[in-house]
Amino acid sequence: MDLLESNVGEQAISKLTEEGIRAQLDSVEALTVEINTDPVKLTQGQVDRVLVEGQGLVIQNDLRTEKLTFETGAVDIAMLRLPLGEIELEHPTDAKAKVVLRPEDIEKAFNAGYVKRKLRGQKVELSGEKVTTDASNVSFTIPQPGWIAFSADVMLMEKVETCHVDFSARPELINDGFGVVLKEVELDEEKNDSPELTRTLIEHTQTLLDLRFFELEGMELQFEQMRVESERIVIEASAKAD
Repeated sequence: MDLLESNVGEQAISKLTEEGIRAQLDSVEALTVEINTDPVKLTQGQVDRVLVEGQGLVIQNDLRTEKLTFETGAVDIAMLRLPLGEIELEHPTDAKAKVVLRPEDIEKAFNAGYVKRKLRGQKVELSGEKVTTDASNVSFTIPQPGWIAFSADVMLMEKVETCHVDFSARPELINDGFGVVLKEVELDEEKNDSPELTRTLIEHTQTLLDLRFFELEGMELQFEQMRVESERIVIEASAKAD
């Protein structure tokens, strides 16, 4: 088989995989998939390289990623799943992923359905009493590199009372790269109606910060680095078989 036929085969499987990934997402501004291999390797489920690049990908109908990149070197892949958009790695050698998030997209996600449902109905202990909370008017910004700032109005359901919470912190990866912990938390008591409530919510909210939110079907990510830059958050990961 000549080079032209080989390129046609690569383009065809790349396009099928791209359409399958698109079907997993709620919205896509731009997406390209490039699979490099030769016809013999392709029939054996072996490829020399897979590159997925996306912009403006919306996950769970709420969270928009400014940019997502996924790349492998030579690897065995479950070929029958590629047209479904499932890049199922069987030997995940040299597989890397990178996600770029803008603070305004994170803020929108906090105020939208998927994340808001996670925030709603949290039961926390306040002055020795259990109360149920619901958050609204969430603001998420990056005041300086390395730091995030968060504020919200929190309804205490049993008390029919709303308290404003406001804090900044330095996020770090924990739990083998699957979760995020907030370090060096700073809060201005004048901006917080109840500093006790703010501190309690910080402890509870950290359990919701699970980065597996970004995984595609058939692929598990091992998050290795998170950088908070002046106008974006960059998350880097390696990938392995699910």
